[in-house]
Amino acid sequence: MATAGVNIPVEVHTEPQECLTCRIVGTGALAGVGMYALQASRPRAPGSVIGKRITAGVGVGFLVASVFRWMK
Repeated sequence: MATAGVNIPVEVHTEPQECLTCRIVGTGALAGVGMYALQASRPRAPGSVIGKRITAGVGVGFLVASVFRWMK
């Protein structure tokens, strides 16, 4: 059985494009949480030293995530 001249549609999978507003809001949210965590880990804040270091690490992680979110 020949299928000459029959066009078979091919699905093309592409990543959905995000609007600029979505990128700005997402980046701002991640950066805001990161700055809040860094503020909570300052030396005069209440809490243990280890807890502050963990909070600072989480804050830096959120800031790095905001940079990757913006560059995506």
